[in-house]
Amino acid sequence: MRKILLSIASLLIFAGSINATNIGYSKDDIDRLNTFRLGSSQKQGQAIRFSHAKLQALKGKTIDFAEFVVGSKNATDNKINVFLATTLTGTPIAEGTLEVKRALTKIKWTLDKPYTITGEEECLYIGYTAEIGTTYNLLISDKSYDIEGCNFAYNNGTWVDTYDMNRGSALIFVNAENADDYTDVIVGRSKFDGYYKAGEECKLTPCFINAGTTAINSFDAIIDIEGKTTTKHFADLNIEPKEGYSFDLTDLDTSKEGKRDINVTIANVNGADKESDTSDNSLTASLFFYPKNMERSLLLESFTSQTCPKCYIGHQNIADAIKTSKQDIIEVTHHSGYNPDIFTMQEDITYLFFYPGSGGTFAPAAMVNRHTYANLSSSPIVQTPTNNVLSTIYNAATTKPYVSFNLETKLNESTRELKVKVQILAHTDAPSKQSIFNLFLVQDGIIASQTNAGENYTHNHTFRGTVTGNAWGVLVNDVKAGQMFTWEKTITIPNSIHSSYYTDETKNNIKAVLEDMSVVAYMGSFDQNDNTKHTIYNCCKARLGESYKQGGFNVTTAINEPEAEQTLNIFVNNGKVCVDGDYSRLSVYNLAGAQVENAALAKGVYIVKVVAGGKQATKKILVR
Repeated sequence: MRKILLSIASLLIFAGSINATNIGYSKDDIDRLNTFRLGSSQKQGQAIRFSHAKLQALKGKTIDFAEFVVGSKNATDNKINVFLATTLTGTPIAEGTLEVKRALTKIKWTLDKPYTITGEEECLYIGYTAEIGTTYNLLISDKSYDIEGCNFAYNNGTWVDTYDMNRGSALIFVNAENADDYTDVIVGRSKFDGYYKAGEECKLTPCFINAGTTAINSFDAIIDIEGKTTTKHFADLNIEPKEGYSFDLTDLDTSKEGKRDINVTIANVNGADKESDTSDNSLTASLFFYPKNMERSLLLESFTSQTCPKCYIGHQNIADAIKTSKQDIIEVTHHSGYNPDIFTMQEDITYLFFYPGSGGTFAPAAMVNRHTYANLSSSPIVQTPTNNVLSTIYNAATTKPYVSFNLETKLNESTRELKVKVQILAHTDAPSKQSIFNLFLVQDGIIASQTNAGENYTHNHTFRGTVTGNAWGVLVNDVKAGQMFTWEKTITIPNSIHSSYYTDETKNNIKAVLEDMSVVAYMGSFDQNDNTKHTIYNCCKARLGESYKQGGFNVTTAINEPEAEQTLNIFVNNGKVCVDGDYSRLSVYNLAGAQVENAALAKGVYIVKVVAGGKQATKKILVR
């Protein structure tokens, strides 16, 4: 358990005396870096919403003025249109026009007729809109915790909730006259979607904000996991208004694999019935526990060049970061970002897509899981001081793996023919509608020059092309839990691999040494227009002629296998799985992967595997 002061905004501020209360979801922290816009239209806008429960607490109080902060004064005629309304699409209760003389400062709107809160309103919105050129950022937030149903922005003709956009709260404030002191908390957005394994300790850290006008000295945390409820009491506290408080939950039952629903509710704040609004005291999330033996590797791709004077230092920094991190890292080195050299392949140049949109390319550079760590870069690419790389590794390690791999390679050394087969098992739904998988060829131990490191420098993890023949790989739509994807291809490894960009043929002749080569397989999200949406889920590596099956790859949990024959008619009769036609073996498994007796099956979902004619069919069946 720990108490923290949040420099980010209190989600509901009550400032001043008992006779004047400034209501909003943000502190007065104004930062130009927090300006933004949504959508492509010139019309932009922001609004905050007060719930029915909040309005009941303020029943009879009067709203006489409001204040707004905007990110730019370059709106049409330097004006914004302001409103107070019960709906974002209907006729406002009050509206007006304000001149923006200066951005990033408060602009006051005094209502022509003060509005008295009846307490019967379903909700109230206060906000602004304006027309502004697409090169300007009108909107601004405080980068605090997102609050569901409280902050809205105008996006291409529609008002949208900015919850889960990592924006925080709009800088909009309302003055309510004669508001009394009262107790209130708001549960802030707490990320419970980390990478968890069955049987291992899972630490969750809920947080809330003291959104009232009095200090909080006690509360209860009620934790419900799939119907099992426990209550923890916290006392002897002094959580001042505008302060945040967080606490750790560690004694959770993690024995079961799969999805677990959890609800955390903050109750009995300062004693029973002291809080007038409990509508925003709960947080509900779904956790997923991967198999206990689950393996997850991170793909670290570096960018380098033989002629880059600092790249050999970058290589060492990356090695130091990997050693320090103790994460399972698979490396691939792209010879691009600086001058092309004898290793540079066409795909290496394609992957410059991951660099930031302005400022050109550079080396040494690196990215981990193609994951963007916003604290360091606006794209997946970061510079390579050891701490930069280490921070990026740690940040990427918080993401989920979603899938497991079974990678098989068979090599005929005399013909140099390589047969590659990859199976990918999805444990849970992928976060992106479009996913890709690809297989790289990499080679270690290549002796060649490196500026400032000599003529006999050892180049490792060097990218030598793709097995798929495609820089981006194979597109897969809507990866769902339990699906199995199988892909295979046979290629011939040439004796030498030539750079696509180096013209000196006397040097451009890198021998492809089979025993030094490996296949790296990975799967991740894909968006051809946005380099921040390519996060890799998981990856694995196998030397040519060898195979590697990751821990957690359990075919008994798969719903379908594309390689299997699916022509058999498999059905249920009186609680027993039946098959039309000849078969040699039938097995039935529950969703936990345990084999069960095929007789008097209880209601539920099962996985059936049937072997017929030397081929296996897998089907998900429902017993009613």
